[in-house]
Amino acid sequence: MGEKPTGRFVVLAGLLLASLFVGMASADQDDVTFLVEVQDVPNQPWFTPEDPLVLAPSLVNNGPEVSLLVNPTCPYVINAYNATGVLLVDGTDACPEREQGLDLFAGERIDFEPVAWSMKDNDGNWLEGGVYTVELVHSAGFTHQTTVQIQTPVFLPDGLTYSVEKTQRTASTGPHLYMVNLHNPTAQSVDISVLPSCTMEIVIDAEHRLGSSCTSDVNSLMPGEVILVEQFTANVGAAVSIATPGKTLDYSNQAETGAPPSPSSFDIAIDVNRRDQPTYGPGDVLSSQLLLSNVGDAPSVVEFTSSCKAEMWIVDDLGRVVYDTRQGKECTEIDLEVSIQDGESTSLSLPQWGFDDGAGCAVESGVFTLVAEVPELGLATSRVVEYHSSEVNPCVLSESATVAASLTWQDDQTLLIDTSITGVNNQHVRMAQSCTFEIEFLDDSGQVVHGFQTLCDAYDGRKVLLTEESSPLQMSDLEIDMIQNGEALLPEGYYTLKITLLSSSTTSTSLPVAWPANHGEEEPIVNEEAAPEPYEIIGTWVALQTGQGTCHVLNMDDTSYLLSNARTLPTWAPNSEVQGLYVVVDAARSPACGDGASPSVEVVEVRMEQPLEAEAEVVLAAVPEPSESASEQSPVVVTATVIITASLFSLFVVAAATNEGLRLPATAAGLWLFGLIGKTHETTDGRYQRGRLMGYLTANPGCHFRALMNALDMSNGQITHHLRVLEGEEHVWRKSDGRLVRFYPLTNQLNPSTRDEDLPIPPLSPDPNSLQGKILNLLDQDGGMGEFPTQAELAKRLEKSQQLISHHLRTLQKYGLVERRKMGVKNRYKLTREAVFLLETSTDFAKNDFV
Repeated sequence: MGEKPTGRFVVLAGLLLASLFVGMASADQDDVTFLVEVQDVPNQPWFTPEDPLVLAPSLVNNGPEVSLLVNPTCPYVINAYNATGVLLVDGTDACPEREQGLDLFAGERIDFEPVAWSMKDNDGNWLEGGVYTVELVHSAGFTHQTTVQIQTPVFLPDGLTYSVEKTQRTASTGPHLYMVNLHNPTAQSVDISVLPSCTMEIVIDAEHRLGSSCTSDVNSLMPGEVILVEQFTANVGAAVSIATPGKTLDYSNQAETGAPPSPSSFDIAIDVNRRDQPTYGPGDVLSSQLLLSNVGDAPSVVEFTSSCKAEMWIVDDLGRVVYDTRQGKECTEIDLEVSIQDGESTSLSLPQWGFDDGAGCAVESGVFTLVAEVPELGLATSRVVEYHSSEVNPCVLSESATVAASLTWQDDQTLLIDTSITGVNNQHVRMAQSCTFEIEFLDDSGQVVHGFQTLCDAYDGRKVLLTEESSPLQMSDLEIDMIQNGEALLPEGYYTLKITLLSSSTTSTSLPVAWPANHGEEEPIVNEEAAPEPYEIIGTWVALQTGQGTCHVLNMDDTSYLLSNARTLPTWAPNSEVQGLYVVVDAARSPACGDGASPSVEVVEVRMEQPLEAEAEVVLAAVPEPSESASEQSPVVVTATVIITASLFSLFVVAAATNEGLRLPATAAGLWLFGLIGKTHETTDGRYQRGRLMGYLTANPGCHFRALMNALDMSNGQITHHLRVLEGEEHVWRKSDGRLVRFYPLTNQLNPSTRDEDLPIPPLSPDPNSLQGKILNLLDQDGGMGEFPTQAELAKRLEKSQQLISHHLRTLQKYGLVERRKMGVKNRYKLTREAVFLLETSTDFAKNDFV
């Protein structure tokens, strides 16, 4: 009896042991497969909140029965990694820890509910658009990864707007070029560098692709600025849609009747030869070629029947066609077969372009789109290049914009200028230089007393849209410190403040200003709107030729009056053969009359004019013939002659002292007067002096009158006489340059028909202790170390204002000693070769002594 229970225990122990082996076998998960299927795949190759990534997971047991340990609260979670493998979304953070067993029978499959990826981070914010690796993790330890491209909503700051323009080579030929522009019509600068990644979504005939950045990767948009953010070509009649994530831009057009073209086994791309410098400048030439590639899986043959195998047309960022290879070109019939192996390409030549419009005008700065075509294959492609020029473009209408300004004093030393720009008919203005405005203070004679450029690096090369005349573009306030380094910028007095917009077509405005602000307040208050007090003068006008034109002078008693204008008398002109009574008012001096001390007047009414009496002419002509009547009138004639001569002489003494245009005629007239007394004979010394003069001008063409006189150690009369003789013999010629008169040897290369920009200017030799000399020395030292300072860095090192440094840099640039280069985002300055030669050969510059 006692053996039976023992046998039962042995059987039970065996069953328990067997069950343990069965449990060990079910713990092996190698036979379990984690399947994940992507459901509802969108038409485009990216996912959006409207077309999200939907994953349908399943567990399949391909072996014997198995038991798994799972989390019933979170059967599976989603992790997301960016393109560099950084974990951005951890799905386990919101999942509580729980455990539960899950039995899978042999061959069993469990399908779980599909899960949609939210494309948000753990804080509920949208992830930036881009490429991500999405990992679905099952709580039993299974994982599955999927790499996807996503587009999440991006919303631009309020006020920014998109526009789409469509351009064609001609009205009926060629593909369409679509151009997308971003505009800031607000009065404030908008920072767009903080926006998340955003890419244009483009669809052409049901073919989806991602385009360029929604903001062209710029950091900010200035008030009124317009930028080109996207461009592409499409066949005529194609269905096109352009959108941004979030639908800030949602453009589409309907396809024309007809089926879309079948896919081609060829593809084309534009290859620009200069890839290291994407920005072109004046004098550069764009060289490119078209690459025709076989993207099929077998060799192909292209048959060309026209000599115009590849064509190119270029569009500026305003949508205007500025260059077309078809213009003035004839295509002839040919029979040419080109075989291209699969995966290989052949090149087709494209003509060079010198950044001109074909009519002799240089194009404006901006972004240009190159469109290349292979007409016989119906293929077209495009790419952009950038062109920047700081030179004024004479082909641009100067009336395209108007500058308005007003002045206020912030305090006794700070002047504030409120500026705005107005245009009509949606005109564009392009800023051509690194600085937006040039400020100049002019004295009563129109001479610049102080000038500088301001609002620098803000609008450099940018394009601004002027929408309506009633909605001017408000610019940033300009602040001028009238006291710098303890010294006033201007002497006390009244000035004209000239504000010039440095766009591709310069325009300016002027305002009256006084320094200091209370200058003249102690004087009696004058009604500014009251007309000037008129008064009468009587006499005969005398025309004097100066370097700036004709100056008309009227002498009355002991005073000479210079004619400013007669704008209210369009049919009247001064006449030296009549004597008249005129009503005049004081007016600004005419440029032709220079800086004389005599008053300048405007003729507002002609009271009386009568011809000079013939008897007076007879008396003057008959002076050699003595007569009683002549002797009686001679004192009067002599007195009048003395008065007129003294007045004219005093006028010329003052004017010629500072203006070579008046100085030369005055000296020549004096020599002619002495010639009436006695004419000297030509001497060997005279020919020798003229030889010296010709030799010096040959070595220094363009030297002005005073410099010639000092260099050759001649008197005023000597240099005037010899120059007049050489001009009469056609050995030299002259040209006015402001208040200076420059002389050149008359050759085939140097003659009066030579353009101003081709005329040489003698090298400038500044004092090394002057500010210009210190600037040259600093640039020389930095250039030797491969460093090139900015205007701000020079001002800081020399402890001067940027306004003063800007003035001297422009002077040095004018004389060809300094050049400005765009390096990165800043303008930097370096010496020219001529300046390096000047410093190396000048004993005045001691580089080691510069502080």
